[in-house]
Amino acid sequence: RLDLFGYAHLRRVERALIQQYRDTILEALSTARPAADLDAVVELAELPDLVRGYEQIKLDNIDTYHRRRSDLLEKLRPAPAQEAPMCR
Repeated sequence: RLDLFGYAHLRRVERALIQQYRDTILEALSTARPAADLDAVVELAELPDLVRGYEQIKLDNIDTYHRRRSDLLEKLRPAPAQEAPMCR
């Protein structure tokens, strides 16, 4: 409560990223195939390294983080099952 800088938009975003990162890693570990998706899981684990800089630079890097995170999670999610063609 005494941290006046903690109320700033950037600080709130940074705190939210911590929980999002935990959720991301848990999702990646639960959906990844052991050998096939190793590179994507490792890249997901390293994504916080993108979040650097001051103010607007950091916010721009956070946007890049979110885009890459979404791409990697989509890659890890299983493809929807294909419907078998109906025979007549």
